[in-house]
Order: sequence, then C-alpha cells, then structure tokens
Amino acid sequence: MPALTRGESQLSAYEVEETRKIANVRIHVERVIGLVRRKYQILQSRAVPIEHMPTKPVEALALIDKIGVICCALSNLSVSVVPLE
Repeated sequence: MPALTRGESQLSAYEVEETRKIANVRIHVERVIGLVRRKYQILQSRAVPIEHMPTKPVEALALIDKIGVICCALSNLSVSVVPLE
C-alpha cells in the first residue's frame, strides 16, 4: 500500500523509493511470521485457553505472549529465510 499522497496526484520519487523499501521488508516479515506459526504447533491453534490469558494486572506478559517470544527467539536461532547478500 503506498504512502498517503496528502492530496497530491502522485508520490515523489523519494516517497516511491521508500514505499518500495518498506514493501520489500514487509514481505520478509510476513514470511517469517508464517514460518514461526507453521513451525511451532502451539501457535497453530486459533482458540487460546483462558489459562494463557493475563489474570492479574501486575503480570507484565501473559503466558501466550511469553510463548510467542520464546518461539520467535528459537526461530531467530534458525537459518534465515532472507537471503544474505
């Protein structure tokens, strides 16, 4: 999705280039999110047990958030899906 044109008919050359860079990064981010969701079965369920939700206001992260952080950390230790140039 291109940046807002702010009432102008076209984006400037700089804005076009920035939009392309963002789109390129977004593709890789979406691929990695999909990889993490497919790789770890605990993240494949659409229903989250109530026990995984925060119950106390003093808790910094709910259990499901902690699980997501650990899955992402393990994924970061794996081989990259983004080709190194």
